[in-house]
Amino acid sequence: MPALSLSCSAELAPSTSAKASFDWSSVEAQAGQAGHVLKSIRSWHGEEAKDGGKKLRVVYFHPKDREPIKDHRKRWDGIMSDMQDFYRAEMKRLGYGKVDLGLEQENGMLKLHEVRGAGKDDGSYAYGSGGKIKGEVFKALKARGINPQEETILIVCGLSRTEGRKVTIYSPYYGMGGNHNWGLCFTADMEWLSIEGLRPDPSKTILQVKEHRGYEPFTLARFNTTYVGGAIHELGHGMSLPHNHATTAEAKLGTALMGAGNYTYRKEWRGEGKGSFLTHSSALRLLVHPLFSGTTKQCKDAPKAKYGTLALSHDEGRIHLRGTISSSIPAVAMIAYNDRENKGQRGYMVNKDYDATTWTSVLSPKNEFRIAIGDLRDGNHQIRLLSVHANGATVTKRLHYSIKGGKPDFTRAQKEIAGILAG
Repeated sequence: MPALSLSCSAELAPSTSAKASFDWSSVEAQAGQAGHVLKSIRSWHGEEAKDGGKKLRVVYFHPKDREPIKDHRKRWDGIMSDMQDFYRAEMKRLGYGKVDLGLEQENGMLKLHEVRGAGKDDGSYAYGSGGKIKGEVFKALKARGINPQEETILIVCGLSRTEGRKVTIYSPYYGMGGNHNWGLCFTADMEWLSIEGLRPDPSKTILQVKEHRGYEPFTLARFNTTYVGGAIHELGHGMSLPHNHATTAEAKLGTALMGAGNYTYRKEWRGEGKGSFLTHSSALRLLVHPLFSGTTKQCKDAPKAKYGTLALSHDEGRIHLRGTISSSIPAVAMIAYNDRENKGQRGYMVNKDYDATTWTSVLSPKNEFRIAIGDLRDGNHQIRLLSVHANGATVTKRLHYSIKGGKPDFTRAQKEIAGILAG
């Protein structure tokens, strides 16, 4: 099929000699991109001493007539340490070296900000009580001199009942938004929840678990994979990560954490599959997040991103997205989320984006990017094009196209590109 393309520009495109000055073949593979991104970030940091960045605030919330669930401090110290290990290992695998999630410590253990609720454990709190609990937690944190609007907060809710091997969960379990400066997410605590429970269970324990439906049988390992995996998945949302799906090439690693990875977390420990992994797109966003980057340098500054050129083309089974971008805070990478509209779906995002595959590019010295989107399928699609900036900020632009019989139609995208360049 002959190449199909469209392009617009707000200025003259870089000359052929300027384009040739950058070796794009050296950054086609993910490993090459990692090396280039690290150089870009280090260049922006310069010789300034890092200020330590930010630490994740982990809050333990419980009703006023109940104490925290048994061994909550020990268990959540282990759970959060394991999450830290997961991110550290994935960042190293992707070529970014030692990158740690910042956690608060107190007396050699995870610091938990305990908050006793205003309501009793009598139905006052349920799955839909996120807004109510948020208000009570924010009030408590402000009284302790913490501004919750400038923090990333994981609220662990002691809202479950355990009677032997019968577990009833009635806690909020979701993210409530976030960016690189703030974020909020909820997870639940249960007596059976622990890192040890992710490993092979010689006792063959079976739990009866009720959350949204009736009681269902869970092995101890499946229970912990689901709910520890759920906690790290929701934390991802609190740190601004959207859902995404493994590409065909990535799928050999397992299941994307921000896809259905909450149901496969640490399954490899039990020889039950490949477990969960962090996509490169998620890693790029976390790499510059103050919880991971070790600095808050200009984190409140808007990057003022502006596209100079932007072009879409289709050739040899791939969509090629190329352009140039300028900004006051340098962009260190570009990400394209390619999200197909599924049958019966209206719109995109907000739990409709689990199948969005992600494709990445570095920025050349001329601030050019080249993204090649594969795994194409017929149907309507949205591309969310993100610039990832050195201070943790991201800027999103949206393009829409359709494919029928393997042939793309960029008519709508062409109008959107014109609008982006005129903005």
